[in-house]
Amino acid sequence: MEAVSKERNYGVDLFRIVSMLMVVTLHVLNRGGALGAAAKGSAEWYAGWVLEVICYGAVDCYALISGYVCYGRRHKYSRALYVWAQVFFYTALAGAFFLGTGRWEVTEEAVAYSFSPIFHNHYWYITSYIGMTFFIPFMNRAAETVSGRDAAIFTGASVVLFMVVPRFVGTSVFTLSGGYSMIWLIILYMIGAFIRRFRIGEGVPRRVILLFCLCSWAVTWVTRTYWGIEDLVSYISPTIFAASAGLLILFSRLRIKNRVSVWLIKTFSPATLGVYIIHVNYFIWRLYMLNFAVTFADGGLLRYLGLTLGSALAIYAALSVVDVCRIKLFELCRVPRALAALDRWLDRLGNREVQDTNQTGS
Repeated sequence: MEAVSKERNYGVDLFRIVSMLMVVTLHVLNRGGALGAAAKGSAEWYAGWVLEVICYGAVDCYALISGYVCYGRRHKYSRALYVWAQVFFYTALAGAFFLGTGRWEVTEEAVAYSFSPIFHNHYWYITSYIGMTFFIPFMNRAAETVSGRDAAIFTGASVVLFMVVPRFVGTSVFTLSGGYSMIWLIILYMIGAFIRRFRIGEGVPRRVILLFCLCSWAVTWVTRTYWGIEDLVSYISPTIFAASAGLLILFSRLRIKNRVSVWLIKTFSPATLGVYIIHVNYFIWRLYMLNFAVTFADGGLLRYLGLTLGSALAIYAALSVVDVCRIKLFELCRVPRALAALDRWLDRLGNREVQDTNQTGS
């Protein structure tokens, strides 16, 4: 196994923040209606598709980050429980408020999404992530021991079989559901780990990597806006994936030393998932996110860009503050310490099995 630096990479933490901001921007464009409201062929329409293409790889970015960050670290199963508790905190609170005050009709669906959202796949990414956590120890072991040749074959095969082939046959051959699946997250996790282990792109000038990302976005944008081909606007698109991997390499090479910047990143990076959980909440998604941005295209390009990006930034900033407060509340209630008991129990169980094996062998 390659030596892994123990120094925290704040560039990757910053990338986590940027990736979630990209997620919010996507939702403003699509769920909010900003992209659909722009007249086809207008400056606002073209600009909206620039934002759409650049931000579409946000989920790929987030999954790549998971593999990059977790490579070489001992996996903690309590992390899955913590995420579960985080989701339940917000969904149960929202359910109690909207259903209890009569702001939303009490239906079987509303109750299910409020009190068992993971099992009902309301947050598809989190449901897939929690499923993936049970495989992470095995994936980490594979990432730590696989040869460079086999890692290259895995990455190349993933690109060809899961990204390129579906473009030609017109369907997702291996049922990746357009990237909305645990299998796709596993693939991205492994590639993120490979990027860190083999230091992919380390010797390549940053401007070359940036140009690579720009070209990937440009190909996607041109094929969509001028040729009407939608295939490349997908999580499993080779161009979207390529740009996402390039961004991870770029951000991982940032060396952030400014104390204020480090403090801001350390404070708000852990709150990124909370931003997603809150604004995609069953009630908020339907009551407040739906078509709130349909008037952004009225009034010119600068207004369109200002309102689209400004609203995404405002949503992200406000919900980040909310989740930072939730983090403090969890710490006050000693939730992380209580969940960490699972890791200690599993460690003791593992040590006991090793001792039994040694005794049996002797």
